[in-house]
Amino acid sequence: VGHDAKKLSDHLADQDICLVQQNEQLGTAHALLCALDQQQPRHDDVMVVNGDLPDLDPGELGLLMQSHRDCDAAFTISCCEVEHPAGMGRIVRCSEGAIERIVEQEDADTSVQEIQEVNLGIYSFDAPRTQSTLDEMVKTDLAVESPSKESYLTRLVEVLIDAGIPVSTWSAAGNQQFLQVNDRLGLARASRVLQDRLQSYLLSEGVTIVDPVTTWIEFDVEIGSDTIIHPQTVIRRGVKIGSQCEIGHFAHLREGTVIEDNVKVGDFVEIKDSTLEQGVRAKHLAYLGNATVGENANIGAGAVVANYDGKVKSPTRIGSGAFIGSGSVIVAPANIGDDATVGAGAVVPPGQDVEPGSTVVGVPARKIKRKDDSIPEICEDERGIR
Repeated sequence: VGHDAKKLSDHLADQDICLVQQNEQLGTAHALLCALDQQQPRHDDVMVVNGDLPDLDPGELGLLMQSHRDCDAAFTISCCEVEHPAGMGRIVRCSEGAIERIVEQEDADTSVQEIQEVNLGIYSFDAPRTQSTLDEMVKTDLAVESPSKESYLTRLVEVLIDAGIPVSTWSAAGNQQFLQVNDRLGLARASRVLQDRLQSYLLSEGVTIVDPVTTWIEFDVEIGSDTIIHPQTVIRRGVKIGSQCEIGHFAHLREGTVIEDNVKVGDFVEIKDSTLEQGVRAKHLAYLGNATVGENANIGAGAVVANYDGKVKSPTRIGSGAFIGSGSVIVAPANIGDDATVGAGAVVPPGQDVEPGSTVVGVPARKIKRKDDSIPEICEDERGIR
């Protein structure tokens, strides 16, 4: 690791992964040499993967390693032919078909730019047979007096061939080349491929995604069977959705959201760091932040649970069977009791508890009666207000 090393280290802190520091970013060959010097491999055969590959097929990697061992090469490069190779390193071969070198886009002349076979940035190599050559090449490259001096792993191919050390190629199947991310276009292509793969899995598990093209689902999302996801819905990482739910259109479920079974989240509803228990309905134009909503509660159109006061975010509890009226605002922290009603347009101020079964209206919200009362009753603290 080099650039943003701390961020990566923090992210992988709980993984059984050894990180090696590249204090100066002096190219990919120098990075590999740092890794070999600081952490000796447990096996002779080592696989190297460029960091701009966000998704890899373990089966394909296994085939690359097997090909490397079968041909007894010291160094094996994964490659494939693509329709639009611009921006990628080209595989240059001799007349007999053996690889001669890898030429990067910026170094390619017109004839090389016409080559459609490209380097995928995945390599297998025999460490005992290549490390000394790698070490010498890096020292030579970095001895050049230049402010931009670097040593690249792609140059090692030509150096090994010149030294008589066997180098081979392995042709990958499928469209893995589109998963290289070198620019925003590559990022968009890779994201689309990963979306298709994730959504295909969810569809196979019994989730209905009405229009996969206009739906965005991030990784680590769990969705139960027989749930329907409508178009223009965004589901962020780590969200959990139960079975027989209905989400969208234009719903936005953010991190920390848990949707239990048989919940309906409708058009233009945003939910963040909240739990909606079984049977909840939030069907129109609502925002729920840091809220726990009990079973069978109803969230009316335009209702807002305001979780942030400009300094801190606070939680709200809405009880089972509660009815939150259209256009109402609940300012956290607040506790709405079971079977309580918050009238349309009411504002429940922070710290106020709404008793179970009661009805509150107005700004600020005031209790007017209990649901089981046959005659409305004005509370003691409301006498004189009417």
